[in-house]
Amino acid sequence: MFAGRYLWWMLIALAVFLFFAMSFDYVTWATVATSSCARVAGSCGPLILTMTGTIKPIGYYIPGGIILVITFARIHHIGMSWLWCLFVLVLFGASAPFPLLLANVWTGQMNSEMVMQNLPVAFPFLVVFCTYIGWSFEDGGGRPLGPWRWLRVAIRFSALYGAMIALAQTPAFAWMPGRLLDMPALSVLLATWQPKLETVLTLGALDDRMAYLALAVFSVALAASLFGPRVETLGARLMTPFMLRGSRR
Repeated sequence: MFAGRYLWWMLIALAVFLFFAMSFDYVTWATVATSSCARVAGSCGPLILTMTGTIKPIGYYIPGGIILVITFARIHHIGMSWLWCLFVLVLFGASAPFPLLLANVWTGQMNSEMVMQNLPVAFPFLVVFCTYIGWSFEDGGGRPLGPWRWLRVAIRFSALYGAMIALAQTPAFAWMPGRLLDMPALSVLLATWQPKLETVLTLGALDDRMAYLALAVFSVALAASLFGPRVETLGARLMTPFMLRGSRR
């Protein structure tokens, strides 16, 4: 998927989410008001339940599915490893509840302090990565992850840390495999190991300082990788006046 299409579908997904998060309740109200169900006591309940309990959740799933599909397609198109799809899937699963909390800001049920307290580290990791792969690599924008090996290593290690801390801090990753495989014992085992993994990753601090440090490394390294070809070209141009006349090609 080309960068322009990727950006377009991302905006579509955002628009769909904002519609269902902020405007769908008005649609429900208008539907109830024009359906004449109020003439019979209690007959509006099934309609409201269908609108808010079935259609609205589906409306939240639609933009999530769009984001996953187009991100996977974009990763494949620019030639990145399929492991990055797994990275996105883990981050998406860990941060999925957070946009629903953001929707409560519109209704005044949450303020900025509550939003920051409930912000999972996986969400900014996901935002940074999705923003990065939206860069137009097709138009001479260089290669994904940059030309330097040490920079690619820094990106991959920080991404691995982000995925592991997301696995350690998200309870859904503990119960989901056991439910899918019908193995409750597996869920209990994973739930037991999650706090231990978090303790190791945070060096016993049990806070997000290390995670945000990894996020900073991840962000800076990705940004630096975008300017790799330009830096190499600039270096070649600066060295040209000092090269021997016979060595210029």
